[in-house]
Amino acid sequence: MTRYGTPDSIAAAEHQVLYEVDPDSGVATLTLNRPEKHNAMSVPMRDRISDLMAEADADDRVRVVLFRGNGRSFCSGNEINEEWGQRRPHERRRTLNVGYRYGADMAWGRLGFSQSISRSAKVTIAQIHGYCAAAAYFMIACKVDVVVAAEDARIGALEARFLGPAGAVASVHINRIIGTKAVRRTGFTAMPMSGTEAHLLGLVHETAPVDELAGTAERIAREISGRPAAELLYLKARIKAAEAVMDTSVPSITGLLVSHFLQSAPDEMNFWKTAREVGVGGALDRDKQRDGAVDPRDRVGGRT
Repeated sequence: MTRYGTPDSIAAAEHQVLYEVDPDSGVATLTLNRPEKHNAMSVPMRDRISDLMAEADADDRVRVVLFRGNGRSFCSGNEINEEWGQRRPHERRRTLNVGYRYGADMAWGRLGFSQSISRSAKVTIAQIHGYCAAAAYFMIACKVDVVVAAEDARIGALEARFLGPAGAVASVHINRIIGTKAVRRTGFTAMPMSGTEAHLLGLVHETAPVDELAGTAERIAREISGRPAAELLYLKARIKAAEAVMDTSVPSITGLLVSHFLQSAPDEMNFWKTAREVGVGGALDRDKQRDGAVDPRDRVGGRT
């Protein structure tokens, strides 16, 4: 299997995604541990998640996998200050061939971490606090079985402010989880949902004050893991069979991946250039200063 990233980023992934199994409770905890970047996921981190999900699936001690994040946020999404390999060195822009190659690679390779979550035979739970943005929203929160969130969590595709609504593949799952009307509202405005709002829309199953979140998530994880292992496996098999009827499998949506990654509007390219110069935070701050920009933390048109 091809591994993407630099030698340093590949080596760092082992410490940026932690994994621990409690054999007594049957709960495995997968912790994103890059707090200085709000746990933004590099390609090697996503590869490690795939590896750990495979390890959990093969471990008879594990019945539940609990995702959590260290620091101020659960996860800010994918690391975008990273060379993902979508262009060869001699290519100055994306071509159709590059788009298809990259789309297939994303479907079967780098997006594999999301598939490893949705296809896992074990029950998966996300414990969300702070920001759960972009890829963390539609590749983890929308894919796990159960979501527990802090009441004041900030959840959504915040990148819609500079990239447009979430990509086609993400939209397949977001539409399925929270409904088309909610997707339009959150996508077109780039407004994050609070944990409470996400609960009302059906994405989140239970909320708690942030200082009670860990205890709430652990209680739910232990309640589920206390059920007979064979029964949980049967229930997961039924759920996955039902989702297959919805035709959200990777082969069916690979074409949508290609269409998304061929986008390269001027505003998008300007954002990446600025991010390389002043970092993602600086680029977001500059973006807020352009004409017509709306801070997604505010209500539409500045209303509260």
